[in-house]
Amino acid sequence: MKHIALIILSVLFYGNVLAQWGGNNATLSSGKEAEIKWEQKIIDLGEIKQYHPAEVIFKFKNTGGKPIIITNAEGSCGCTDIDYPKKPVLPGETAKIIVTYDAELLGVFNKTVTLTVNIEKSKQILHIKGTVVK
Repeated sequence: MKHIALIILSVLFYGNVLAQWGGNNATLSSGKEAEIKWEQKIIDLGEIKQYHPAEVIFKFKNTGGKPIIITNAEGSCGCTDIDYPKKPVLPGETAKIIVTYDAELLGVFNKTVTLTVNIEKSKQILHIKGTVVK
């Protein structure tokens, strides 16, 4: 009988500890979700010279209540190099995505950069466009 009482007390104590720990966790994770506000999502470079890489900067702000985490960035072709924050962007902070377009082919171009982000619309698509001239 003493063993059963000891087991019951142990379970109650352990349950109380978990409830307290879980309560603190819930407080830390409550609040507004992560949210991105872009300065612009489409940038027109106009005319750029062939074989002269063009750099584009997309700026954004975390207007939500949780960190923004970018887990992946993909260009629509091998002609783009993408630099993005590898660390979380905290609420209220601003950050930038730097896209370098290697202008080899002459003519009109319209390229995309797809970011995978920890927000409701997890795919964020950025556009660069323009015309490559000699």
